[in-house]
Amino acid sequence: MKDNRRHHYRIVKPFRFFLFVVISIMITVFAGYTVIGAGNAEAAAVRTYVQVTIDEGDSLWSIVERCNKDANIDVQSAIYDVYEINDIDAADIHPGDKLFIPVY
Repeated sequence: MKDNRRHHYRIVKPFRFFLFVVISIMITVFAGYTVIGAGNAEAAAVRTYVQVTIDEGDSLWSIVERCNKDANIDVQSAIYDVYEINDIDAADIHPGDKLFIPVY
């Protein structure tokens, strides 16, 4: 036979219950941020670009160095970024072309 009585619960120690609720909410919020990637600073970073017109005798190496004089960057990685941003290959670059160059 089934017991159909309702159980009534009482909070005996309100501070411990409040502490439990606060910690549970904090864990849920931090887990949510971790899952959605809100803690990823690089994803949130805003990158600046400069539009440059290619002149005769310019190379991507010299252009990237000129646009990032004060930055300590890996020029080869920056050139790869230029290829991806502008959706080009090295053979596609000609004098008069306009390219977006990332500024670090």
